[in-house]
Amino acid sequence: MPSYPLDAQAIMDAAIAQSGLTGYADEGLRYRFNRMIGLMNDFGHIPAAQYPISVQQVTETVIKRLQLERDWAQTPQILEGEIKQPFFVLGNPRAGTTLIQSLLTLDEGHRTPIYSEVQHPSPPPGVDPAHDAHARAEQEEYVRYILETSPRMLQAHPYFDQGALTEAEDEYLSSLDFHIVYPLWFLKVPNICFATPPEDPVLAFEFQKKFLQQLQWKMPTKRWVGKGVMHQYLAPALLEVFPDMVGFWIHRAPEDYIASLMDHMDIQYKPFNGELYNFQHSAMLEQLKAGVDAIMNCPATSDPRLHHIRFQDLVNDPVAVIAPIYEKCGIPFTKSYENALRQRLADPAHRANRYGKHHYSLEKFGYSKDQMRRMFSDYCDRFGL
Repeated sequence: MPSYPLDAQAIMDAAIAQSGLTGYADEGLRYRFNRMIGLMNDFGHIPAAQYPISVQQVTETVIKRLQLERDWAQTPQILEGEIKQPFFVLGNPRAGTTLIQSLLTLDEGHRTPIYSEVQHPSPPPGVDPAHDAHARAEQEEYVRYILETSPRMLQAHPYFDQGALTEAEDEYLSSLDFHIVYPLWFLKVPNICFATPPEDPVLAFEFQKKFLQQLQWKMPTKRWVGKGVMHQYLAPALLEVFPDMVGFWIHRAPEDYIASLMDHMDIQYKPFNGELYNFQHSAMLEQLKAGVDAIMNCPATSDPRLHHIRFQDLVNDPVAVIAPIYEKCGIPFTKSYENALRQRLADPAHRANRYGKHHYSLEKFGYSKDQMRRMFSDYCDRFGL
């Protein structure tokens, strides 16, 4: 069967023609889009049978980006909204980042971006109830597509049971500016490749800030709770763009999160890549080691705005972990929030294994716990793992 690369110029032209949004794609946006499409084409070409739906999904994504630019040009007051003392969760994927994000969101007035808002950001939520309802229904359908295509996803990431209300990672937001290839925008595009850090992380976080301002325009928000699995590598840029932020940096034993991550890559990408799937576990391990080495040598890792947390401590007693950070940052830790934390962890409806246990092991991929402990010994020693 023949296969074809994506044509970045043709897709951009089609998005502008279909939407009528001329004059909103500047040189920087076009550069990032072309670069992103180049990464995807380098990963592989799309089988002919899947090419039309692939082009359609990418085109629709470009239109959403153009709509944001139009909104900001027509209503510049959107970008005057204040983002005050936001919370950001940092840490490796499969290390408990979504758990602590969901717990931090339980506090009164706290909000995390959700799938339906991120996937359908224009007009801003709260402006048009009919649009909001349509966005939620469409996103519910998209989540069903994800779970039907990758049936093990619910075991690995049970938070998907929230459907359109599922917590969004920060990369979901910044990737609409084409800084990285993020899977949730392109799960109908077989040559979706694995995400790598943005070329300009400050620009990526500045776009994320604008995105948050878009989401809060008609829905005032006391405090945002974000989470990004790349944030730990981009901490200097994150701190620059959000200087009053509070960071919750979670650390899990490498033999646990790496085993889970390797298995999760098969769940997250293989069903959507199809024949193009070619994940190299050894290459990922090398990248993780290089990332840890960079973290260990980065002065921002010791910035007092970033609070380091052991995963097991969080699971054992989230109140004992979160309350001291609140106190240090001058944030009231209320009795009602304490009760909400304890109730959440005691609720069977929120057990991590509510759809069955996610089984994974290093041995499945030819590695051992001892290998991981040796390879990441400095990291384990520094963070008491």
